[in-house]
Amino acid sequence: MRAEGIQGSYDLFVREGLEVLAGLKPRLLEDLTRLPGARILDGRFTAIQQAMGTPREREAAAQALRAFGEDAKASGLVARLIERHGVRGLSVAPPAA
Repeated sequence: MRAEGIQGSYDLFVREGLEVLAGLKPRLLEDLTRLPGARILDGRFTAIQQAMGTPREREAAAQALRAFGEDAKASGLVARLIERHGVRGLSVAPPAA
């Protein structure tokens, strides 16, 4: 079944007594607090990977973005921001290959 938006899918799930609700983990973790007996299944239904980019011909900019991203992860900045904003269900990506 489809619904419009995250809240719409939650409302449909509850209203229709459906068995499964798929969505992004931070929101599902929030929904757990309102659904006694609910649980999150292992594995993933979907994942969102964030990215940065620059035009291909701007190699210096690409190198700077790559270095910034790797440093933000390695220094703990990304982990601290996740913690500071209280976002549950996220993890820091591994180093780029």
